[in-house]
Amino acid sequence: MKWIRLSLWSFVLLIGSLTPIARAQISSYGVTKTGYYMQKSDAAPELESGENHYFDAFVNPDGTTDIDSAIFQTPGGVQREMAPSLFYFDGFSSQSALDSSFGNGTYSFQITTVDSDVFFAQLSLSGAYPTVPRLSNFAAAQAINAGKDFTLLWDPFAGGTANDFILVSIEDDDAITVFATPDYGNAGALTGQDTSVVIPAGTLSPGTNYYCYLTFYKFVALDTSSIPGAFGYAAYVRETSGPLKTASSGAPLNVSLAAFNRQPDGSFQLQITGTAGAMFTVEATSDFNTWASVVTTNPPSGSFSFTDADAAGMTQRFYRAKVN
Repeated sequence: MKWIRLSLWSFVLLIGSLTPIARAQISSYGVTKTGYYMQKSDAAPELESGENHYFDAFVNPDGTTDIDSAIFQTPGGVQREMAPSLFYFDGFSSQSALDSSFGNGTYSFQITTVDSDVFFAQLSLSGAYPTVPRLSNFAAAQAINAGKDFTLLWDPFAGGTANDFILVSIEDDDAITVFATPDYGNAGALTGQDTSVVIPAGTLSPGTNYYCYLTFYKFVALDTSSIPGAFGYAAYVRETSGPLKTASSGAPLNVSLAAFNRQPDGSFQLQITGTAGAMFTVEATSDFNTWASVVTTNPPSGSFSFTDADAAGMTQRFYRAKVN
């Protein structure tokens, strides 16, 4: 799990382009509800174990003075103090448990600076969570050629608009970010209508394991007027994390059809072996003129079996396998 709040610090920089800084001495504030998922294969992501849904509320000062007190109130009237960290979060093991404790409605803020300036704001958190992010070329992302551009693909953000936000970040084993798309409000930031991003050649190192975070933000409230110079937002968020891998540089790649036989139902079963961690594609044809891909996979062991059900009823069927 990667804390969403860490990816939103650029809102501090965004304020300069939204409105001139006034006496608020506050750069941003907000409330979010987030669900965390893991993707381990081409299949649909699964919820993380344990606490996988979080509520958080926060206030970020602009650096010109300190915040003495920051209080938010839930729609049910419960008040919670955020000082001295200016950040409140609570974790739950399900979305229903989160929604039960922090329901939809108006969240109110009262923020007091050390100069005794008091500011008030309200944000309406009401709507629906975005779809669960899923990498659509997960298998290919397990054998990335680090020396070439790689296009990372994901399923569309259902109902996503130009006002919604997508963030992609990649970390190495030391949790150091090696790639990240621009934050909300910055040039080149991804919107809810994007479905891919190019990782430039040379960004990743050969033969290295990484972790990717794909995050969908559904903004339901944006406020730049209640607190002069401050940006407030309410959002529903879903984040999917999963592994990425790069192929070893200079290592020879190989693949072979180790075994094959027709099954009683007429289908054809193949056993393919090759370089562990590489990407394999099996293609089929009946006339040697038109080849069609029947499977693309990235078996960690370099060996896998595949059954071609389309071969049933065919008098002849030819196969070839390639690796990259």
